[in-house]
Amino acid sequence: MNRARRGLVIAGCAAALLASAVRGDETNRQVLAEGRDALFAEVVARAQAFTVQIETVGGAQPLGALPTLRTQHEDEGTQPTPDPNRFRDDPGSGFLIADGPTTGIVYDADGHILTSSFNFVREPSIITVRLPDGRQTPATIVARDRVRKLTMLKVDASGLTPPEWAPRDQIRPGQWAIAVGKGLGGEGAVSVGIVSATGRMLGNAIQTDAKLSPVNYGGPLLDSSGRVLGICVPMAQRPGELAGIEFYDAGVGFAVPGWRVREIAGELLKGHNFNRGWLGMAADPEATDGVRVLQTADPSPLRSAGVERGDYIAAINGREIKHYGHLVQALYMLPAGEKVHVQLLRGADLIDVEITLADNTELGPLPPVEEPFDPAQPATEPEPPVPAEELP
Repeated sequence: MNRARRGLVIAGCAAALLASAVRGDETNRQVLAEGRDALFAEVVARAQAFTVQIETVGGAQPLGALPTLRTQHEDEGTQPTPDPNRFRDDPGSGFLIADGPTTGIVYDADGHILTSSFNFVREPSIITVRLPDGRQTPATIVARDRVRKLTMLKVDASGLTPPEWAPRDQIRPGQWAIAVGKGLGGEGAVSVGIVSATGRMLGNAIQTDAKLSPVNYGGPLLDSSGRVLGICVPMAQRPGELAGIEFYDAGVGFAVPGWRVREIAGELLKGHNFNRGWLGMAADPEATDGVRVLQTADPSPLRSAGVERGDYIAAINGREIKHYGHLVQALYMLPAGEKVHVQLLRGADLIDVEITLADNTELGPLPPVEEPFDPAQPATEPEPPVPAEELP
């Protein structure tokens, strides 16, 4: 909506308020509702110029999202075989991804499209994009950010219209938030709410109570001027591209804000993929006395930094770590290659180290835990002590 048009709408609402003092509250409510509806309709219409529909064909459900043998093992009272790769990335949810269109945003005039990486967890063999002018064209993946849930696509098109992004200092809790998606047949999927909070997910997300569903993922979250606040994605306080998908339509939704999008997009355009960052350690997740390092992978960031078995992780980037859940919350939104400040507790000493998180493919195996005795050998009675008088 241009400034002149928006000014007319606001002026019309103000004039209606004055007139309603005479006509009564009912007329006041009606005029206000009409002005609000006209404003939302104008925002949605403006979004059509940079919102695209994305369809995918093929691919398979990620392993972590498939119905596993866990139920069978539970029924049989047995334990499942442990995963030999301790550092395998998990989708983060058991949600099964159904066929259906999703949404994207034009990033630049040269055919780059930004969307949610949720749309590509199945690794589809065919991706098509329906542009705002109705053309349908194949697309290829340039790069993916599996941490902030964004993917950059490229289509053979030019002269596309990118959106206007809302400045960071103008994104505030309480302002209108309008989510726009592209459903079946190209029909719009619109949800209206407010910005519930900013700086969520370690500063990587805006929270909104607008109801978001998979149709909205990858689409814009807009302010009342039609500017893009962020790109809608599923999120939760745990790692995985599908983490948070189970909250869809629950009134707790998230969007990667425009300022963060611009930071990430520059690397995505270069073909740089962002993957989850790992310390490369084993810890007891049920311990209540802190996070104690049981083992470090070889190689791993912790081993390279001189972290020893038995050390406790006391803090990460200034966040106190009291239990395993704190450790997950401190790391779940940090990509490989990012430096973190780790404070260790070794005995009574506090040790500060800077560690660069690694991709899981860069981690070696965890050394085997040494048993205090060989369980394959028969038990033997200990040798009796030598009497003192017989000692040399």
